[in-house]
Amino acid sequence: MKIDYHRELEKVLEIIRKHPKGCTIREISEELGINRNAVAKYLDVLHVAGQVEMRRIGPAKVYFPSKSVPISMLFDFSEEFIVIVDEGFVTIEANMPFLRYINVTDKREVIGKPITELPIVGSFPRMMENIRKALEYHQILEDKFVYDKNDGSKPEKFRAKFIPTTFNNGEKGVALLIKKL
Repeated sequence: MKIDYHRELEKVLEIIRKHPKGCTIREISEELGINRNAVAKYLDVLHVAGQVEMRRIGPAKVYFPSKSVPISMLFDFSEEFIVIVDEGFVTIEANMPFLRYINVTDKREVIGKPITELPIVGSFPRMMENIRKALEYHQILEDKFVYDKNDGSKPEKFRAKFIPTTFNNGEKGVALLIKKL
């Protein structure tokens, strides 16, 4: 019998959300009708992913819904351009300041597309190499480039940081922080 771990994680998360005052491994195990050891492992995964919080109350571990704010909600308030790509070089996220700069009004024009389709990449040939290196060596890289919009405006200088990251599902990616100089 194959276990759908994503579905099981979701079930555990649903129970925790229904109990904002917290619940124990035993309580979740009884509600789901599954082994306490399996529940404990699911809770460890959810805790590491930041989706639940855990507090020790006496000998018991009590789990609560996370109060953290998804970082993607904060992207649009950054002055820097933010673009996030997965290890297949597909754009996963881009903030509104970046989208406005490249004259895109709907994120769907960018999300799910290869990063090579972004206009800024053509002016920055080392971008792909830097993404590869950040993924391979798990190090933050910095580089500079000049971007010419080809609209009669003066070319602009930028600094880019390539920050390796891991998504909630365990896949690797790179966050690009691009700032005008």
